[in-house]
Amino acid sequence: MTTMIVFRFIHVLFGVFWAGAVFFVAAFLLPGVHASGPAGGSVMQEVMGKRRFPVVAGIAAGLTILSGAGMYWHNVSISSGAWARSTPGIVYGVGAIAAIAGAVIFGAVIGPTGKKMLELGAAIRSAGGPPTPEQASTLGRLQARLGSASRLGASCLLIAVVAMATARYL
Repeated sequence: MTTMIVFRFIHVLFGVFWAGAVFFVAAFLLPGVHASGPAGGSVMQEVMGKRRFPVVAGIAAGLTILSGAGMYWHNVSISSGAWARSTPGIVYGVGAIAAIAGAVIFGAVIGPTGKKMLELGAAIRSAGGPPTPEQASTLGRLQARLGSASRLGASCLLIAVVAMATARYL
């Protein structure tokens, strides 16, 4: 029982942080940074580069998924697999798949795209002037990709949150 309490505590604490941060970034931070023009680059440099938000969010995602997997495995093992075939077990499974998909999107698309944006921003700042047309075009493409992937990842986490919040009542 103690293990399940620890797993649940970790799962809820880090899951709330991860999902809340992703929702904030997708709905407010990225649109605000985009609307701010060049000034937004400084904010992104601070949040993503110096404060290492992607690393912190990745740790939260990993702990959320691992603790959830531990709880799922426990329930499956004590029921000889019957729990996984129950309606709550299936809904928790759907939520887990959605969370894992969200983590994959962040790791495969958002992380590398954000890194490229930080590198391009640093190159633009070191040049001391406005971005070249090619740099501006590349930056625009990267911003669009980051925004789309963030909204998709946030949608996956929304599915996960709804599944986790409702599964036990089904």
